[in-house]
Amino acid sequence: MDEQRFWAIIDRTALHEADPEGQTDALRAELEGLSADEVLAFRNIFEAQLARAYTWDLWAAAYIAHGGASDDGFEYFRRWMVSKGRVVFERLLAHPDDLPDVLVYDIEGVLEFEEILYVTNDVWSEKSGQDAAEMPIELASVTLGREPQGEPFDEDSEHLERRLPKTWARFGNRPLS
Repeated sequence: MDEQRFWAIIDRTALHEADPEGQTDALRAELEGLSADEVLAFRNIFEAQLARAYTWDLWAAAYIAHGGASDDGFEYFRRWMVSKGRVVFERLLAHPDDLPDVLVYDIEGVLEFEEILYVTNDVWSEKSGQDAAEMPIELASVTLGREPQGEPFDEDSEHLERRLPKTWARFGNRPLS
């Protein structure tokens, strides 16, 4: 499993993005065709993408869009970013203030997708015969206890509006949650 194959799988499942359950079902079907080692490699690449997106600017974008973002909320926002496919993920990684540009205008709910990563755990457990809690983790991708990359943001509305003007214009007074 390499990043190209990882993103090909994600991009195919992103065709179901309007239906989160359909997308997790599509991901499960993709992963069921892999070996336990390949599923583990897929999860490690997924975690590496989450670590790449562990930045203060992206956290600020999630914070503005949702009217706040806890550690868990930001984790689920980054999972959502990955679930959208490589083009959207890379665009937001490079330009967090493009968040409004990648969304449909009448989006409902929050920009989170907690469940998508759990599919890998379940499929790996089924294939390996081991409990999902025993799934090995790449320590290089662990963000717990680390600071995000970049400059921290202030929760002050004037600061956030200057930092991410497009995101603020779309969500600053009308957050999704």
